Amino acid sequence: MKGKSSILTISAVAFIAALLVDIYLIFAYPSSIELIIAISLIVIVDTYFLVDAIIDKVDQIVSLNIDKQNELTKVEKGIYSIAKREEVSRNQSMSALLDIIMEFKEDNSKLQTELMNQDALLTKLQIKKEIDNTSLIVNSNERLAILIAQMATSNAKSQNEAIEILNDICKELEQRNEKLNEDNNDYSHLRVMQSKAE
Repeated sequence: MKGKSSILTISAVAFIAALLVDIYLIFAYPSSIELIIAISLIVIVDTYFLVDAIIDKVDQIVSLNIDKQNELTKVEKGIYSIAKREEVSRNQSMSALLDIIMEFKEDNSKLQTELMNQDALLTKLQIKKEIDNTSLIVNSNERLAILIAQMATSNAKSQNEAIEILNDICKELEQRNEKLNEDNNDYSHLRVMQSKAE
């Protein structure tokens, strides 16, 4: 870059110097044709080098601009690619998040259904248990009533038997003491318990 710039500077200085010398020779020494032609050739050659250096400089500037434009295009493509990847990644994340939310909703619905079924089953079990308890209470009350009746009956029988045994003992004792007189003896006082049992 510095070499091209120095060539351009030298060519420009040489061109101006040769052109001024050539003009001076044409006006001052018009008879020196060979010298004027030689200086004109130098002006032409300097013009070629100057134009070539200018074209190179323009090409460099254009090339730099193209490179910058290419770099900007690459940067824009990179930014677009990154933005596209970010958008795709964000869409995938949102899609995955929505899938997870839908799974949670389905699981929640299943759990709620199971909970309702468990609640219904528990209610049925409680009702059945209450019915069973009621049946047991009724059955136990009936059994208690039967047992009480049986006990009352057996108590009455036991009392009757005891009274009969006592009467027999009394009769036996009176017979042994020879005081038995069936017409005059009254055993009603021994039958007081019998009436209570009855």
